[in-house]
Amino acid sequence: MRFKSLLSILPISAIAASLPVASAQTPAVQAPASQAAAKSPALPAFEVATIKPIDPNGGGAVGFYSRPGGRVFLGYAPVKMILYYAFNVQEYQISGGPAWIGTDRFNIEAVPPDTAASRTAKQPPIGATPSDEQRKMLQSLLIDRFRLQYHREVQQGAVYILSLGKNKLQLQEPKDKDADARGGVMIKQGGIADGEAFGTNVTMTFLAGQLSRYLGLPVLDQTGLTGSYDYHLPPTDPDNHDMAAAALDAMHRLGLELKKGKGPVETLVIDHIERPTEN
Repeated sequence: MRFKSLLSILPISAIAASLPVASAQTPAVQAPASQAAAKSPALPAFEVATIKPIDPNGGGAVGFYSRPGGRVFLGYAPVKMILYYAFNVQEYQISGGPAWIGTDRFNIEAVPPDTAASRTAKQPPIGATPSDEQRKMLQSLLIDRFRLQYHREVQQGAVYILSLGKNKLQLQEPKDKDADARGGVMIKQGGIADGEAFGTNVTMTFLAGQLSRYLGLPVLDQTGLTGSYDYHLPPTDPDNHDMAAAALDAMHRLGLELKKGKGPVETLVIDHIERPTEN
């Protein structure tokens, strides 16, 4: 496995485990009103979107793929995976909803309107996550076609804290401050995590978000580093399959540190959702 920008397209089962347990003394903070089950005028929307149910026992390309012209393809995706990409949350941050949102799978192809920024944006690296505009369009699709209603809660729970370590920082000024940091692959064929890590124009906030995918808990950036950086670490173990251990080791080698602690954990609570409307 490699982890370029510590970013990967993974099956939803590999993204996370379960929700962190909050302190019994800490009440949840609920956002005001659930989102309406209609396309919000504040959200951009795809011009055309095709949703096809597929055999959950079959196979196919899994994950999010950005294509030329801002076109989007989500392959072999349960609703939890769509939520993950649309709201930038891990599976352990999704609560509620019927069982089928984790079992029914869909292929989604969508095209933005001509006026969308993603229509003319530079093609992102292979393996990139959605742009902010594409995320909002996916949210609109979920609200419109899946009749999604939701609210957010914040509880104190288990987290990892990313901070400066004792070793010298192995971070360099970015060669290209306009480079797209979203691309990268953390796993080699067979799920091997060999310790190689590289990132391009990566902020610590972005890095913390990517680390949370492999550690199964939110990662809070407390490094105090406000810039963006390039880095590259060579492989250390060609036979390693432990994603979390590889991520922890890589941060140590970069001169950073990850420790468990307590902090705010946001949860996306599904109040209502339906199987998608016909195309």
